[in-house]
Amino acid sequence: MFQPEAKYEFIRRYCSPGHGWQVFVDIDASELGETGGKRKKPESIERQRLMQEQGRQAMQQLTSLGATVRGSRSAWFGALKRAHPSCGGLSVPGDRDIIALHPADNRLLVAEVEGTSSGQPETKLYKALGQIVMAISETESADFDTSFVVVVHGEKIGAHLRRASALSQLGISGLQIEQHPSRDRWVIGTPL
Repeated sequence: MFQPEAKYEFIRRYCSPGHGWQVFVDIDASELGETGGKRKKPESIERQRLMQEQGRQAMQQLTSLGATVRGSRSAWFGALKRAHPSCGGLSVPGDRDIIALHPADNRLLVAEVEGTSSGQPETKLYKALGQIVMAISETESADFDTSFVVVVHGEKIGAHLRRASALSQLGISGLQIEQHPSRDRWVIGTPL
């Protein structure tokens, strides 16, 4: 499960717009296999093709769910605050992978997601951990019940996430997401 698909599955399972959530999803070009030089090895060419195919499909599925995919985060926040004045003091700076808000329940969810990657799993995880710690430090959400989650897919990166148990002391939950929802594992903190 590449990153866009992992984002889609997390949103579909845990903060679907169909259940009242307003969701913004950041998907960058590298997650869609659109960066880097020309692939030379057959395995690399096939991996890029799969990333592009699955990335496009995940973006279409996210849009069908009702999530806002890519685009201007500030415009999304502006529209949200106009539609829901109670969100006026809300601020989530930075390029967060997923920002989900449930205005009726005053709930905010910020998630960083790492899917299958050719990179080193621990390096990818450390990046996500740094981003979620910065999100906690910079988010202003006084009137909201706020959850911070690191979501990973893959056994190797999941093993590294399990070792980061101190995250629960910061209020961060950790989820190892699987192909089938019944196999998802909340390995750190409180499940959503």
